[in-house]
Amino acid sequence: MQIAGQGFSPEQLFTSGRCSTFVNSTASHGNIERNATINWSATFLPHESDINPPLNSTIGGGAIWVMKGHTPERYEAVAAFLDFVAQPETQVWWHGATGYVPATNRAYALARERGYYKDHPTREIAVLQLSRGTPNENSRGFRFGNFVQTMLAQRQEVEAVFAGQKQPQEAMDDAVKRGNEILRQFEKLNAGKTPEADRP
Repeated sequence: MQIAGQGFSPEQLFTSGRCSTFVNSTASHGNIERNATINWSATFLPHESDINPPLNSTIGGGAIWVMKGHTPERYEAVAAFLDFVAQPETQVWWHGATGYVPATNRAYALARERGYYKDHPTREIAVLQLSRGTPNENSRGFRFGNFVQTMLAQRQEVEAVFAGQKQPQEAMDDAVKRGNEILRQFEKLNAGKTPEADRP
């Protein structure tokens, strides 16, 4: 068994047929469709059986930030760009080219209206998974220090399960323990700091 970790290598292993399972962002969807030499499919992330109906998964992906301190002329250009990005036609194109979910309900409706998901059924999975159930405080996304390090710890523990090195419950308990240690380190390094003090 080979655990490829993250980056471009596991995607190549999957599309070439040398890897049976690939867990990644929906943003890799476009490359998988273009490069796969195997018959493949995608499905929803697993969830605990006693949570019924299942909750939405949390959003990830890239973001566009607009910083303060520029001229009105620049902000006019920024506004025009954001308006272009938000257009349903642009969103549907972006959705199809990359695999990222459409950012607006109008774009999602347009993709459905055009029959996009009949030709690409796995592309709708992320949209449905993000919108299922009633969101609560645990399913609205995360904002905490050293998030990337905690995700690395979680991924490593899941990989240990896939490799047969740990039982699922043991790995999840260890992920929680490691995540809490990372949060305590962040607290020590940032004691007394406020978000406002760190802003440019």
